[in-house]
Amino acid sequence: MKNLRAMIGSLTALAVIVIGYTVTATPSAQAANTTAAAITLQQRKTPPASKVVPHPANWITMSDDRKGYSFEVPEGTEHITERSNGIDVFIATTPDPNGVAIVVMAFKDPKLTKDDLIAVAAGGMEGLGAKKFKVVNLFDFSPDYRLGTYTALNEEGKPIKGKVLIATDVTDNYVMIVGTEDKDFKASENLIDAIWGSFSMRSGGSSGKN
Repeated sequence: MKNLRAMIGSLTALAVIVIGYTVTATPSAQAANTTAAAITLQQRKTPPASKVVPHPANWITMSDDRKGYSFEVPEGTEHITERSNGIDVFIATTPDPNGVAIVVMAFKDPKLTKDDLIAVAAGGMEGLGAKKFKVVNLFDFSPDYRLGTYTALNEEGKPIKGKVLIATDVTDNYVMIVGTEDKDFKASENLIDAIWGSFSMRSGGSSGKN
């Protein structure tokens, strides 16, 4: 975790450069551990239950009430948050032995498409030092969500692999990247799927329906 804060500036700056959009800065919202009761349940928009892996009941909730999203992680997950160029960034690692990395970027822009947000994911990973980032097996499992599998090389040249979740909520955009070293991916895939599968956003989603 010691280098994550130094990485955030390049991550968010590059994410903005990739698609050349401008976002309006607003006061920062800190992601925090909370309970599911802190979210207004009737306004949640989640991935279809048939597409996700259930998470254990003892997981904790990470949420940003101002940005309107939350997701579940194993207890003991370490995280930092930052805001740069109008983008709220959350970076975390789950406890050993898995050590799965999580990056979430949240920002407003009603003009962006899901393809644009995949470009943001690529820019974010490149900002963290990844090279040869590629997303395959993309599919939309609702008007609000797109999922893909990514591969890349980390800054040490080691293969990495994970999942990219794209979520759109009328004017709000969310990019979630969850992964690990390629050699550990198969053993960690259920954990990765449970993390992205727990993601939820408030309001109506891109479909405009609650």
